[in-house]
Amino acid sequence: MVPLAGGVVLAIMAASAFAGHPMLSEDTGTQGTSNWELELGYAWIRSGAERSFLFQPQLSYGVSPTFDLIVQPSWMTTEATSDGRERGLGDTNLDAKWRIYGAAPWSIGIRAGVGLPTAQRGLGLPDGNVSPHAILVATADLTPFAFDVNLGLSYVPGDVRTDQYHLSAAATYTANERLFLVLDVAADSNPDLVPGSYQAVALLGVIYTVHPGLDVDVGYRGRFSAVGPVRQWLLGITFRGGK
Repeated sequence: MVPLAGGVVLAIMAASAFAGHPMLSEDTGTQGTSNWELELGYAWIRSGAERSFLFQPQLSYGVSPTFDLIVQPSWMTTEATSDGRERGLGDTNLDAKWRIYGAAPWSIGIRAGVGLPTAQRGLGLPDGNVSPHAILVATADLTPFAFDVNLGLSYVPGDVRTDQYHLSAAATYTANERLFLVLDVAADSNPDLVPGSYQAVALLGVIYTVHPGLDVDVGYRGRFSAVGPVRQWLLGITFRGGK
């Protein structure tokens, strides 16, 4: 396998997310004891002449009313002008999510875990290292609006920039009991050591509840910084079940 172009790797990293699909920002919601949620997230990414596809499912299981365990593997295909097409298993996130405070309409939570170097042949974390991460989450449920703010930090050993920060904010509007509209903005550290350079993106999304326990969503992300993928289209299907 020939080396990947740097822009492709940057696009894949920017497309990955820890939040509920298609959002960039995590919320404080948990599944509840013995309930589960499966998100099937798809992203089509373009960065200049480079194109990528990312499949990133996420399974969450409620251990208690306020505590979830989460596993999030990934699969990717990349196509660069100089390197041709490459595909393989990506890295895997193992996380826990804990809502530590809740008094309507406010709540605070933490999602934290590690990224495991399960990727094939250089499609993931630098040098095959384990990467810890944590996100502090604040949510305000002001029906019909909900607001989420995230502050995150990842440590990526072996990367040019080992400490990588994440800041995002989202607004969700409940149009009716089935339809939700999302506006989300985020800024992330550029893995390259370029002074004052961040990956900044905005997302517009729609989530529709087909019936209780089944949601579908679509989203579009565009950048408003000089680095990161030019545009991303997203599609998601979410299943929920339990006791």
